[in-house]
Amino acid sequence: MSRAALTIVLVAPLGGCAHGSLRQDTFNVDSLLRVRAGVVGPSRVTNGSRTDADTVAQLLAQPLSAQSAVRIALIAHPALRATYADLGLARADVMQAALVANPSISLDRFVAGRFLEFGIAQSFVELLSQPMRRRVAESQMVSARLRVADEVFQHVTEVRAGLVDAVAARQILDIRERALAAAAASAVAATAIHAAGNLQELDLVSERAAAAEFSAGATQARGVSQSSREQLVRALGVSTSGTALLLPERLPNPPVNDPDLDSLIALAMGNRLDLAAALQDVNAAGKARGLTRVFRLLPDGTLTFAGEAEDGGPVKSGPGFSIPLPFFDRGQARMLRAQSALDAAVARQEALTLSVRADVRAAYALLASARARFEEYRGQVVPLRRRVTEETQLQYNAMAVSVFGLLQARQGELSAGQGFIEALSDYWKARIQLERAVGTSLP
Repeated sequence: MSRAALTIVLVAPLGGCAHGSLRQDTFNVDSLLRVRAGVVGPSRVTNGSRTDADTVAQLLAQPLSAQSAVRIALIAHPALRATYADLGLARADVMQAALVANPSISLDRFVAGRFLEFGIAQSFVELLSQPMRRRVAESQMVSARLRVADEVFQHVTEVRAGLVDAVAARQILDIRERALAAAAASAVAATAIHAAGNLQELDLVSERAAAAEFSAGATQARGVSQSSREQLVRALGVSTSGTALLLPERLPNPPVNDPDLDSLIALAMGNRLDLAAALQDVNAAGKARGLTRVFRLLPDGTLTFAGEAEDGGPVKSGPGFSIPLPFFDRGQARMLRAQSALDAAVARQEALTLSVRADVRAAYALLASARARFEEYRGQVVPLRRRVTEETQLQYNAMAVSVFGLLQARQGELSAGQGFIEALSDYWKARIQLERAVGTSLP
C-alpha cells in the first residue's frame, strides 16, 4: 500500500479524540448554580435512585425552607432532569464534530473476466477542517451549558417564589378565619340583643351582612391557600398532595438594607447566564465564520488510492485526488450565511444587554415600593390599629362603647395584619424577581 493510503488509514481515527465529557459538563453547570443559588445539586449519576427518593422523603418530613425546597426540586423534578439531558445532546454534537467521516472502500469483481478493481477514498478537507470544527462545537457546548444552568436557575427562583406564596396564603387564611370568628361573634351578639328588643333591624342585618362577607373572604383565602400549596408541589416535582406539605410558620422580615441599583446592574452584567450564553453565541458564530472563510473555495476534496488487475496480471495501483473547481460556486452563499449568523448573534447580544438593564431597574422599582409599603404597615398601620383596639377595649370596659364597636376595632386590626402579610409577601416576591433579573442570589 502506498504512503498516501497509509496516511489516510492512520490519520482518520485521530478525529475521534474529543476534549471534555458529559460528566464535566454537568459539574460545570452545578458549579454555576452553586455560586448563584447557593445550592448543591444531586449526583446526576445516581439521579432517580432509591437514595434520592429517601432524601426527598426526609426533606418533606420537615418544615420546608428555601434551601430544602430547592434541593427537593433539583433531585425530584422530571423537567430538570430533562433539562440536564440537553447537555448530552450538545456533547454529542461536540463528539460528532471531532470525528472524521469514515473512509469508503469499493471492490468490484467480475468472475467471468477475472477482473478485479478496488479503491479507498477519504475526504482530506474533513481532516484539515476537523480542528476548527471542533473548536466551533466546543464554543457551542459552552453556550449550551450556560443555557441549561440558566433554565435551572429560573426554576430555582420559581420554587422560592412558590414557597413565599404558600406561606403567605396560609398566614392570610389564619387572619381571615380570626376575622370571621370576630364577625360571627358580633352577629351572634347582635341577634341576642335584637331578640331582647334593644337593637334595630337595620343594625342586625348590617352585622349579619358583615359576617357573611367575612365568611366569603375566608372561603376565598382557603382556596388560595390550597391552590398555592399545589403550585408549590408542581414546582417541587413531587407526587405528594399540597395538604401534606409542612410549611414555615411565617415569612421572615426583610433584611435591614437592599443593594443599590448601580451595584445590581453591575452584578447582572457579570452573572446573567443567558447574557453569558449570548456572548458565547457571538464567539461561536465568529469561529464558524472563520471556518467558512478558510474553506470557502475548497468545501470538499477527496484523496483516493485505487488498484486494478486483469486476467491474473500484476496489480496496478496508485494514489489520486479530486477537488471541485470553483468556477461558479465560490462560497458566496456560505459566507453570506455565516456573516448573517454572526451579525444576528451580535444584535441579539446587544438587545439582551439592554433588556437586562431594564429588567433590573423594573424589578428594583417593585422592590423599593414593596419595602416602603411594608415599612408603612410595620411602622404606622399595624401599631395604630393595635392602639385603636386597646383604646376601644378601655372604653368598652368603661361601658362607653358597645361590644359591636370593640369587635369592629378587632376586625380592623386583623385587616391591618392581613395587609402587613401581603406587603411582606410582595417584598419577598419582588426580591426573588430581582434575583431573577440579576441572575444570582442577593446578599
